Amino acid sequence: MDFFYEKETYTITDINSLIDNEVEESIYLEFKSSGALGKTESKKKEISKDVAAFANSIGGIIIYGLSEQDHKASNLSFINGSEFTKEWLEHVINSSIQRRIDGLKIIPVRQNQDITKSLYIVKIPLSVDAPHLSKDKRFYKRFNFESVPMEEYEVRQLYSRTIKSKLVIAKWFAGNHKTENGRHIIRVTVDISNAGNVIEANYKVNFTLENIPPKLGFQYEAINRNYEYTMVNGEKLQISSVSKMPIYPNESLNVLRFELKIPEKEYVNLDNVKITIHLRYPHGEDIWERDFVGFSEIIYNKEK
Repeated sequence: MDFFYEKETYTITDINSLIDNEVEESIYLEFKSSGALGKTESKKKEISKDVAAFANSIGGIIIYGLSEQDHKASNLSFINGSEFTKEWLEHVINSSIQRRIDGLKIIPVRQNQDITKSLYIVKIPLSVDAPHLSKDKRFYKRFNFESVPMEEYEVRQLYSRTIKSKLVIAKWFAGNHKTENGRHIIRVTVDISNAGNVIEANYKVNFTLENIPPKLGFQYEAINRNYEYTMVNGEKLQISSVSKMPIYPNESLNVLRFELKIPEKEYVNLDNVKITIHLRYPHGEDIWERDFVGFSEIIYNKEK
């Protein structure tokens, strides 16, 4: 479901896919029926508690207008968007949570453009300004499927989050660079960035290709860099890069740049190959996954 979290726009089809696949709630995903929105103080407290809990944890998504059964997406539960507008929900969140959560997004989804059949996808980032206080003057975190009160020591630990690095996979590119001597040459680049407040000197990036057809005949060539290169059972290729230089706050850095050479006659047999980019550093990790789909050109840019 990583692709769902990375999307910037959503449709009813995306929501129905959660139901069809019986997607389960988790530490970073929660479903709320239309009844979760209300103008009473108790409803507003519950909204602030749930949103603050995600920001105090690792971020995530709340979908208002989607019922759950046994913690699995169950049925559409439409919200009347004329009564409960996006602006109303935004005001409740911003006025009920201290400090304000930067980067929070509310994305309306409507069936057939009918405002009376609305859902709201609330995307909550991991907040470097944590801990956030909810409307009932308590601190909450995500635990399994719930928002639960935090212990005093956990609140103290969150205050140190503002002085930590936060590394993310900022952008990467994979595309058909050229063809020579009967081989397709795929150039791959990966950049990371530091969204935190301090310098980070220790990190590692693994670029992994899985489900490679047997005897494909990959050739790997670094471009002005030395990387770790591992092939496992001829079906899994991993190219790794460890930190060569520190990355400063608000700085982006190219950490992988290499070429893959693939025999032209085998180029069409790659539809099941899966890409995983895994960034690790002392305070966390970032992961990006998708299918290579025949190595057609792929551009991913989180900074835009």
